[in-house]
Amino acid sequence: MVRGTKDVDIVVASEAENLKRLAAVAEALHGHIHAGESLLSSQLSITGQVASGEQVATETDLGRLGIVQGLDGIPPYDELHARSTEAEILGIKVAVCSIEDLKAMKRAAGRTRDLGDLEDLDAASR
Repeated sequence: MVRGTKDVDIVVASEAENLKRLAAVAEALHGHIHAGESLLSSQLSITGQVASGEQVATETDLGRLGIVQGLDGIPPYDELHARSTEAEILGIKVAVCSIEDLKAMKRAAGRTRDLGDLEDLDAASR
C-alpha cells in the first residue's frame, strides 16, 4: 500500500555550520516556521529554532520539511547515516534511513498513522 505524506522528515547533524547550511536552504526556498504568534523566516531565526533540538516544521515553496532531532526514538544523525542507503531524488543524492530505523522511529512516534505504516511495511516485507 502506498500512503501519501504531508511532509519530508529529515534528521540533521547538529553541528552549527550544518544547521546554518540547512537554514540557508530553507530561506532560499522561502521557508518559514510558525513559532507561537511569530513567523520565523530569516536564516538566523531558522538556525536558532533548529538548534533548539526540537522537532521543527518548516513550510517551504516545495512543501513542508519536518526537521526531527533529539526526540525519543530518533537515533543521532551519525548512527542513522551509518546504516543509511544512498538514493537519487530529482538528480540529487540523498541518504535514506534503513527500513529498520524507519520502523523503530514509527514505533517510537506511536501515532495511529505510523502504526498503520508499520503494518504495511511488515506486509510488504513478507
